[in-house]
Amino acid sequence: MTTFDVKILDGHIVVHINNFEYIVDTGSTVSFGRATTIFINGQSFPIRDGGPHGLTADSISRISRLQVDGLIGMNILANFDIKFTRNQITFSNSPLFPTGKAITVPIVDAVLGIPIIILSIAHKDRRIFFDTGAKLSYLSDDLLVGNSIGEVDDFHPSIGDFKTKVYKIDVTINGKVESLTFGSLPSSIRYLLQLGRTEGVIGTELLNKYYVILSNLSKTLILEPLDEEESFD
Repeated sequence: MTTFDVKILDGHIVVHINNFEYIVDTGSTVSFGRATTIFINGQSFPIRDGGPHGLTADSISRISRLQVDGLIGMNILANFDIKFTRNQITFSNSPLFPTGKAITVPIVDAVLGIPIIILSIAHKDRRIFFDTGAKLSYLSDDLLVGNSIGEVDDFHPSIGDFKTKVYKIDVTINGKVESLTFGSLPSSIRYLLQLGRTEGVIGTELLNKYYVILSNLSKTLILEPLDEEESFD
């Protein structure tokens, strides 16, 4: 088991590992960056200097407006159970178990390694991507009901910057109702939801309310409630 320091920067999880700064992104199938190899828990993982859409450490820094050395995706993350807190990330070669207060959500599927969980929205179970590369969560437009609470700036590597209206939507997570903020994906990238037969993406907003364990070994997402909700926005 190995623990590294992290920073939450504009809703992104940035880990300091092997003297480099990487975005931790469960929504990416691949890893890339300035280093040629990443070492975690005695294992070595070679990484490329570029990712999809021609991304590099320089371009992801420019697009995200963060100074990072690359991105760690599911080709590395899937090898471990991983616990996310607001200032640390722990990688374990053996299963990490929930506390008595934890909520356990099954990982029902994965598309290109990206985990999919089930959340109840509008009284129906929905397939949702779990994406730590997303500072904002997203839903299909038909689930964005009520009045918008404003607009948020976001970006996607394939299209760059965009604005989206956001909504507060009630989500039932294993029987517990949470009000979370969701936006609408631009039309040019809505096909990403169709790839996984999903109806949304849930991002790092969960870390306002929970410590999160991504258990790749037991195929569950474990949410341990914080004593008091905090915001890093």
